Amino acid sequence: MNDKKLSTVILRAQNNLKIKTKMEKHNIIVPRGIRYISDWKEYNLRDFPFPHILDKVLTGCGYTEYCLRNDQDLILCSPRRMLLENKEQQHRGEIFYARNEACDEEFDRVFTESEGKKKANQKIIYYTDNTSSTSSIILKLKQDVIYYYNKRKSEGKPVKIIVTYDSFRHVKETLLSFNLFQNFQVVVDEFQSVLVDVKFKSNTELELLNQLLGIQRVCFVSATPMLDKYLGRLDEFKELPYYKLDWETKDPGRIINPNLQVHKTDSIFKDITKIITKYQNNQFDAESWVDDSGLIHETQSREAVIYVNSVKTICSVITRFGLTLDNTNILCARTPDNEEKLRKSFNEVQKRSGLDKKYKKEDQIIGYIPRKGEPHKMFTFCTRTVYLGADFYSTCAKTYIFSDSNIECLSVDISLDLPQILGRQRLDENPWKNSADLYIKSTLAKLSREDFDRELKQKIEITNDLLLSYNTTPTNKAKHSLASAYEDRVKSLSYKKDYVAVNHHAGSDLIPVFNNLMLVADERSFDIQQIDYKDRVSVFNTLKNKGFITIDVDKELETFNSIPYYHDKMRYVCQLSNTLDSIHFDLFLNSISKDYKNYYVVLGSEGCSACKFRRKEMEIEYQRIIGNQRVDFHLELDKQFKVGERYLFSDIKKILTEIYNLVGYQQTPKATDLEEWYVLKSCQITNPITKKREHGYKILAKK
Repeated sequence: MNDKKLSTVILRAQNNLKIKTKMEKHNIIVPRGIRYISDWKEYNLRDFPFPHILDKVLTGCGYTEYCLRNDQDLILCSPRRMLLENKEQQHRGEIFYARNEACDEEFDRVFTESEGKKKANQKIIYYTDNTSSTSSIILKLKQDVIYYYNKRKSEGKPVKIIVTYDSFRHVKETLLSFNLFQNFQVVVDEFQSVLVDVKFKSNTELELLNQLLGIQRVCFVSATPMLDKYLGRLDEFKELPYYKLDWETKDPGRIINPNLQVHKTDSIFKDITKIITKYQNNQFDAESWVDDSGLIHETQSREAVIYVNSVKTICSVITRFGLTLDNTNILCARTPDNEEKLRKSFNEVQKRSGLDKKYKKEDQIIGYIPRKGEPHKMFTFCTRTVYLGADFYSTCAKTYIFSDSNIECLSVDISLDLPQILGRQRLDENPWKNSADLYIKSTLAKLSREDFDRELKQKIEITNDLLLSYNTTPTNKAKHSLASAYEDRVKSLSYKKDYVAVNHHAGSDLIPVFNNLMLVADERSFDIQQIDYKDRVSVFNTLKNKGFITIDVDKELETFNSIPYYHDKMRYVCQLSNTLDSIHFDLFLNSISKDYKNYYVVLGSEGCSACKFRRKEMEIEYQRIIGNQRVDFHLELDKQFKVGERYLFSDIKKILTEIYNLVGYQQTPKATDLEEWYVLKSCQITNPITKKREHGYKILAKK
């Protein structure tokens, strides 16, 4: 790279890697003016000739786009099919999605506490490569990889393969068999998900890490890497150099702290129903803002993106409110079970509405993420499968996040999940791009650190005993029987009693191993439930420590809430605008009722004072100003001027004066202005008052 400092950082990390030092962190300063990695001409993955971790810090910085658009042959591994589908749509014809329907796994944990007893019967998907149908699917996948490779090379273009964690090994095997794999850079996108997904499909995560061993040009990338506490416990990561992109040193304004409205919830379903009801009744939140020319605008949130990791809850909302596929987009794992549940819910709505149409298996129930410029529906429900990497381009969607720490599948990790969710909305014109309403349910069942450590110790002891039994078993047949029994134990208990995993690809037979990933995941779960979500105060402290809440206006809010009368509250708001700095004042405005904020933004301190801070008078003035801004100019023209009619010049000027005043146009109207919008013919018209013939226009057509 041309940047000597950056080259020095990389060289030092490479030297340390040779002597196997512990993980060292290296800051890479991003030059001023760079917002997307593709704009940074000096950045080049080729300059990292060794495995490394990259903390890109910012979601939406375009790192994935850089990987898919640069001139390297590259394999991008992703934990989510929906993310890859999203990228495939955006780069249609340029990249190859190595889709493997035989074993690409998706998941949504849909059981609640009351259903926990049924978990032993939960179907867990494992590789089934020994079936003829699966073999033919994988064979075609491999053939398609080589076909795409040859096609891109014949066109002189770089090879870009995207693949799930599950199917990376098939792509690797294919390229190795043709002696091509060494030419590829491997990027493991959102690698922190191994600690999330290991609880649901541990074989996949273990196999991925096993397949990545020994690969030199591999980059583990994330905007929310796991904490040092967890990375340092994993052999696969603890000795890798760790690079962190520094966006603030040269340009502090590039990182904008999100605005979170935090609510306590006792029932996730009830609070979701309040949101749905509000949107169905056209009670849209609105944000007022002033553009560079001084014009006042108002944007209404007519779309809601709701993150709740429970298909069961989504189904209940569908049937409760009669939601349809016309106004609802469901983004969740594409599993037969999810499709059947959602189809049943939508069909129940159809039946209640008296409609004959019934959705069938071939109908698309689970949706896709709209591409840029495509319409969005009023309601979009997202499960965990959409937390990572998906791009939303809504101009007015608000984000609602629901987290219940008492149910593992409904718990949102403030360190990993929350930053990802807040990075999903991409358009700067969306006033709610960098904000969200977070509904939290604190932990009810308390567990002390001592009790947790005791449970952990017991599970480790059982694991060691089971592995010892396997290793000391004298015959291969007995070993196989034990390994099969251990595999059944994983399926039925899902690591509740021990950490024995069964490796399917380590050799010719099943091999039991210690699943250290699951052990670390258990520790992470304890931290989330018993520390981050211990109570409401703990949640706020965690949010503050993670940078989601950076400023305190508690004193101002306490004073505001203690004021009994509306007009005195409004006066206090205007006073604060002169005493608080803009950052504190913005946080204060976003923490109180929206009407105070809207009155202040539109009327200003002087306007509010002129209304004597009285709510009714401020509302009338607010509606007058906003109403003028909302007028559709062309609609008003068409109301007043009709094709085929004739109009006197004097009447045209009078009508245009009214319309110009209505929309705030600062110019004197002329009859000839009408030529801008209509095809006209000069004519003579009898003035009905003076009875004289005067000049006028006949409107022949609209332009």
